[in-house]
Formats: sequence, structure tokens, C-alpha cells
Amino acid sequence: MIAAPLPANELERISAIYEYDLLDTMNEKDYDDITHIAAEICSMPISLISIIDTNRQWFKSRIGFEPQESHRDIAFCAHAILNPHDIFIINDSKKDERFHDNPLVTGDPHIGFYAGVPLVNDNGNAVGTLCVIDNKPNKLNKEQIETLKALARQVVSYFEIRKKSFQLAKQKAEMELLNKDLKRFAYVVAHDLKSPYVSMSMSASYLKDVYADSLDNDGMKMLDMMEQTTKTAIEMVDGILKHTLNVNNTDLVKEKFTFESIFEELKRLLAIPAGFTFEAYNSQTEIYSTRSILLQILLNLCNNAVKYNDKENGRILITVKDEHAHYLFTVEDNGPGISAENQARVFDLFTTLGVPDRYNKKGTGIGLSTVQRLVQKMNGSIKIDSEPGKGCIFAFTISK
Repeated sequence: MIAAPLPANELERISAIYEYDLLDTMNEKDYDDITHIAAEICSMPISLISIIDTNRQWFKSRIGFEPQESHRDIAFCAHAILNPHDIFIINDSKKDERFHDNPLVTGDPHIGFYAGVPLVNDNGNAVGTLCVIDNKPNKLNKEQIETLKALARQVVSYFEIRKKSFQLAKQKAEMELLNKDLKRFAYVVAHDLKSPYVSMSMSASYLKDVYADSLDNDGMKMLDMMEQTTKTAIEMVDGILKHTLNVNNTDLVKEKFTFESIFEELKRLLAIPAGFTFEAYNSQTEIYSTRSILLQILLNLCNNAVKYNDKENGRILITVKDEHAHYLFTVEDNGPGISAENQARVFDLFTTLGVPDRYNKKGTGIGLSTVQRLVQKMNGSIKIDSEPGKGCIFAFTISK
């Protein structure tokens, strides 16, 4: 008996095996189906999917063979992986000097014929084989060989899918940990920043009340500016914290609800000025989605439509359409509109157009960025249709 030498790329090959995390896993139907097909197509009693580990060959799937593994030194498959680009065939093992006295030939399962196709990944590493075995001399025809090769490629595809699934799971776990750290960081920073701003705002208000008679106009203006600046900073800190919590929220539990229920909640939450009309179209539409995220998106858009509307008689109309794979929402207003060059910019975090709202306050540049991130989280997209002086329509989709 002659044991197979180690391949030149042995270290890379073993590393590739461990990336699949296959060794010592349970049987799986997808692999068992392949070995069953291989045995039937080739008319062989034994078919195996083998992984050639450091000192053993381990079988991910086996038909007609009981042991789960055997020593690498006696493995036919250890020879097969030495030529990754071709099938390895032994028509009569008793006539081959490498195998005639192999314990798998002289004893159970009494291998007389072996054919193994290397399982080769994209980097050229043969991690094992798909093989068929007979207990007497035999041969394969061209069609059987090509079918065996095709099945081997399918096995490698399963391996790659498994590896990518594990990589995605690992990335998800890492992202969840990162998001947790970011949320904690945002909370700590927001708290540490907010406390002094609140103190400054309260101090400015206190000084105005106590020393109003002692300060001249310039002094009062300075305190007014100090108070307003700190209030703006507090709003910015609150906005950052809310943005972080919203976009990093992984709770996407879906539920059934009517759009009317969302609209009624919006009316309760929004401060609609007198003279404004706030309407919904297709309000009876039934929706299956994450309600809290949809409410947050609409609340941001409608709040902006109120704050930045320059008309005495403002108008806001929300529509919803149930389309094939998603829901389409529009939020339309009769406000000042947004120029074409600014429409892409408004979604950038901390970007504002420098225009004060109807209460003479400037925005933080957080709300629309949050909206875009939440829409993307729902596998949707958002766009703007607007011209200066002609109002604005925000249209967004969310997947079903």
C-alpha cells in the first residue's frame, strides 16, 4: 500500500475546509440526495462525499457505507485530491500497486472499483471528493463521468452557500454588537452634552428674569441669543440620539393594520396650525408592515410639511397604494418647494438649506436623513418631486 503524499497547497486546503465548518456536522438531505443520485447514475452500491482532514477522511454523506470516517493514510480520496482538475479512477484496485493491499480492499467494504471527483473551491483547493465505489472491478462511461462531475460542482456550491451563510451570521452578530455600542455611545455623548446646554439655557433664562431691570438692550439681546443657541443645541443632541436609536433599531416585527389607524395617530401627534387641511387618500388600505417605523417616517415628513409651509392655508395630503411587491406612499404639500439642486442634499445628515421654518427656527439636518435610512431599512426607496413655489411631493416605498 502506498499512502498519498500531502498536496503542495495543504495549508491553504485545510484552511478552506475549516472555513466551511462542515466537519462532524449532522447529515443533511441536500447532500444525501446527491450521493443517492450519484450511486443510481453510476450503478454503484457505495457513494460518498468525503472531506480530507489533517489525519482522516470524514464523510459528510454516505450511501452503502457505515463508518463515519477512516484514516487518511488508507483513503483513496487522499489520492484523488492530488489532481484537483480531473476525476480519479481505479478500475481494478487489486491490480494497482497503491491499493492492492489496502485494508479497504482486502477487508470491508472490499473496494474493487473507485471513481472520485475532487471538490474544488474557487481558489483551486480540493477539500475532498464526491466518489462512487463498487466491490468488484468496474468502469464508467462518458455520460456517467460528466454527471458525476456536475454533481461534484453542486456539492461545492452547497459548501460555498454554507460558508456565506456563516459569514453573514457572523457579520450580523458583529453589527448588532457595534450597534449596541453605538447606541450606548450616542446616549452617553447626548447626556454629557445635553446637561451643560440645559444648564446654560436655564442660566440665561434666570439672568433675564432677575436682572431685566439692570441690563441694557444689548445685554438682553445677548442673553436671548445665548438662550436660543443652547435650545438649538439641545434639539440637535436630541435629534442625534433619536436618529441613532431609529436607524439602529433591529425590531422589524410586521403586523396587520389599516392606514387609517396610522393617519389618526398622526393627527394626534402633529401640531396642525389653524387654517391647514390634513387629508388622507385610500385610508382604508390594509397594510402588513412594521407599524412603528412607518409611523416614524410619516411623522417626520408631515412635521416638515407643517413647519416649512409658507402659506397661511397650508395643505398636506397623504396617499397610499398597494402595489405588487410593495406599498407606495406620497406626502404632498403646497409649501415653498425644493429646487432640483437641493433635492439630493436634503437627505444628507446634518445638511440644512439654511431656511428658517414658520416658527423662525432653523432645522438640524437630521430628520430627512433619518427618513431615508428608515425607508432603506424597509427595503424601499424615496424620491422628491418638487419645484420652487409649487409645493413638494415625497414619494417612498416599503416592501411587503
